[in-house]
Amino acid sequence: MHTNRDKLMSAATCQRVASVAGGIMLIGSAFNRNSSNRFLKAAVGCFLAYKGIAGKRTFGEMYQSIEKVAAGRSLNIRVSMVVNKPREEVYAMWRNLSNLPLFMRHLQRVEEQDELYSNWVMELPGKVGTIQWHAEIVKEREGEMIAWQSLPGSSIDNAGKVGFRDSLGGQGTTVDVVLTYHAPLGRAGEQVARLFTPVFKRMLEEEIRGFKDFVETNSMVNVPGSMQGYNS
Repeated sequence: MHTNRDKLMSAATCQRVASVAGGIMLIGSAFNRNSSNRFLKAAVGCFLAYKGIAGKRTFGEMYQSIEKVAAGRSLNIRVSMVVNKPREEVYAMWRNLSNLPLFMRHLQRVEEQDELYSNWVMELPGKVGTIQWHAEIVKEREGEMIAWQSLPGSSIDNAGKVGFRDSLGGQGTTVDVVLTYHAPLGRAGEQVARLFTPVFKRMLEEEIRGFKDFVETNSMVNVPGSMQGYNS
């Protein structure tokens, strides 16, 4: 005869098998080119597979944890453009972080504290408020690449990387920009997560592309050592 304990163990085993199978399916779906929310699918898939194998939590506890994972939302942006200026000049324009709000309108200001640390202020759509965070430049190759990320405890987690490559026979520069914004979990992230819409993403992409016009019409302005004024 099957005891209640045997039945419970059998049910738990089925849950674990289903969890692993579902996790694998989600991970596979995340790599589909036509898939949306890849990050979320991959994260939940990995969580399901791991917990199914580990078998340390009940299904109810697992579901609550999945909800927490799903609560965190990310916004990933990739933009490439060719700027008709030499690479050194283009790099210098971006490297002076205080230039960024001049073409990225969602940024109210960026204040550089020293060579590595800076304070960022982002204005929420509709001018209903602002979000602030501190960031650190974590990797840099002069004239080639800048990478930064927000510091722990920031109201919004984010990271960015900008690469600079010669193009147009050395007369121009290909700029590759990658930005990631990640809303914190829990209630603190609910307001931030509401920003992550297709409209907001397109707005950021257009603002980043505005860097091309900004550099081409403002030759070596607001660059350390430059005494020229804006051409606006």
